[in-house]
Amino acid sequence: MSVAFTSFPGLPTSVAAARRFVAGILRACPEATAPEEVVDRAELITSELCTNALRHTRSGDPGQTFTVWIRVDEHGVRGEVHTEPVRLPHAVPHLVDAHPFCESGRGLFLVDQLATKWGTLSPWENGVYFLLAWPQPR
Repeated sequence: MSVAFTSFPGLPTSVAAARRFVAGILRACPEATAPEEVVDRAELITSELCTNALRHTRSGDPGQTFTVWIRVDEHGVRGEVHTEPVRLPHAVPHLVDAHPFCESGRGLFLVDQLATKWGTLSPWENGVYFLLAWPQPR
């Protein structure tokens, strides 16, 4: 198993940097070769989760950060975006029924469609995780 993590400033430009970090880890992992489709999915999911971190948590406040963790083994990848606390009390990431003409609200829908599984981190941690599994050789 390979584990990598790094922190990013809570700035919009950090979303692209987080995508590059995740893609680089997946492509360089010695234990497994991630299919390119998995790399693409992981990049998009990371982008959505980091954007949400900036928009909905204190990670987007001046001087704050978020941290991206990636764990890769022969079965797949687990990604985590650790954040500062949410801005609204008791708010948890959840799917919303976004109107087709809304400019936002579809990020977690995409995560839900692309990830094998996703959810919030444990109650004492702020953030969201995702899992992407890939087919095993026979």
